[in-house]
Amino acid sequence: MSGGDGAPGGRRTHLLFQPDVAKLLTDDYAWVTQVDGPQFARILDQMRSTRSEAMAMRALHAFALRRSVDELVDLSDGFDARDAVMIMATAALSRPVSEAAELAMLQQVRETGRPNAPITASLVHDVACQRTAFDVAVFVRVVYEQYSELADRTVAVFAGPGSGRTNLDKVLLHTALLDEKCPRQADRLLELTLRAVATDGPGGTEEQGEEIADLAGAFLHLSPHGQILETWAQTQLSAPDARQVDHARQLIARLIARRGSGHDALAAHIGRTAQPRDVVKLCALLTREEDSPAKCALLRHHAAGHTDVQGLAKLISLWHRDPVLTTTTRDLLTDIVTVPVGADGAPRSLDVLAQLCDWLNEEESGDDTCAALLCHIAAVQVRGRSGSELAELLNRIKRSRERTRAAHEVGRQLAVTVMNPFGDQQWFVDCLRVLRQSRHVESVDAACRELSDPSPELTVDAVLVADVAGQLHMVGLEKEAWTLLERFLENEQLVQPRDVLVVVNGILAIPLPDAELLLRATVGRWSDVRHRDEAVDALRSADRREAADWIVKSLR
Repeated sequence: MSGGDGAPGGRRTHLLFQPDVAKLLTDDYAWVTQVDGPQFARILDQMRSTRSEAMAMRALHAFALRRSVDELVDLSDGFDARDAVMIMATAALSRPVSEAAELAMLQQVRETGRPNAPITASLVHDVACQRTAFDVAVFVRVVYEQYSELADRTVAVFAGPGSGRTNLDKVLLHTALLDEKCPRQADRLLELTLRAVATDGPGGTEEQGEEIADLAGAFLHLSPHGQILETWAQTQLSAPDARQVDHARQLIARLIARRGSGHDALAAHIGRTAQPRDVVKLCALLTREEDSPAKCALLRHHAAGHTDVQGLAKLISLWHRDPVLTTTTRDLLTDIVTVPVGADGAPRSLDVLAQLCDWLNEEESGDDTCAALLCHIAAVQVRGRSGSELAELLNRIKRSRERTRAAHEVGRQLAVTVMNPFGDQQWFVDCLRVLRQSRHVESVDAACRELSDPSPELTVDAVLVADVAGQLHMVGLEKEAWTLLERFLENEQLVQPRDVLVVVNGILAIPLPDAELLLRATVGRWSDVRHRDEAVDALRSADRREAADWIVKSLR
């Protein structure tokens, strides 16, 4: 074993710690092709005994690269188990991927009947964990043709948490498997990957959410229009096997729950495309098992945008019957009524709402609970509605007590809407006019009450009150205009002296009959004398002396 540079025992120190695959294929290592397994094993032992460990490693590499695949499998039994694993790993990682696949299949046959097939398992592990994603895809395609279990095992190792593969690697392999016409393995890889990132781990739900976001981001980057996750979920929910569908729902609910805040393409897609039963089951899981009511609301919101009226009725009926979700039926109906439909973003038409009520009556078999609740919710959603539509919706509420309650809420919502910075006063006044003509006086009273004495979260606006009063007077609602101003000016804790001046300017511009009587009956009766005097001073400073005198007269 002594000798020159080309001898097996020669110390080529310039090669010891510099792996050079090309050098291993030269004549320097031609001797590895001329010995059998036992001889080579003895040579390795001699190298190691003379402290030529690195040379022994090079010889192992050369053996793995220069011997044929058949020979490697036939000779592996003559080696120590660890050397056999190293030879197979080197061959699997350094030779063409087609040869690595052939090696795996031959070794599988060789180890048939052996517990765990250790060398085959190691070979598959090395390919799955260390070769490129596209090499792994070719490997899977080749071995699948004869040994599908090898293909499945490779995919499982690649997707496993111990593979060291990133989410980007897994997305790359998914793409490559589809390109290699291996859709079953691609689906299996995706399912295993999703289960891994959705499983509770030591990182907690926040880190799991980041992991899922990272995976979704990788799919979006490589396939911006592919909707890979969305298509997979839709396919799983459409499977004929009920158990598979149940498992899919569990996984999808976990993925949505862990996705984090912000836009969720998966929740949006499922909400828009899934069957009503699947939406209800997923929302129940999100509420009961994932403790994620916000994500339940997100999925519900997307599902509420359906244009299929019969499907919506089915969704409402199933939702209301589910013991976990029944308390949020009102929220679902509100979403259905308020979610914009179509390019113009308009609320659902009255005809569509009528059809939905009819379908609900059929679904509920005589129980009109949901239909009645829908009528109430539709009536009190005032945005985008005309006065005639609001009057019609109120008329559809059958129970008088419920209709009165809804009318009050309609008026309040009208006032809240017009008090927004970009509120439409003309729309507001027109709605009150139509509601008054339709004998829904409760709505008009409630609107004037809210406008004159707004809820704590809102701010009083004297300019708005004065403008609206003027417009009400112009359309023939003189009594309502008077009532609005009277209620506003009576509220001495809320109204400031400058507000009195604004209103006075408004009522004099109308002109409002009996303006003197209005001021004397309101500001003139304020119990806070100092506050009342400040209002009088503000009027006099603005050259509204006649109005100031009206207030003073009420004190005599």
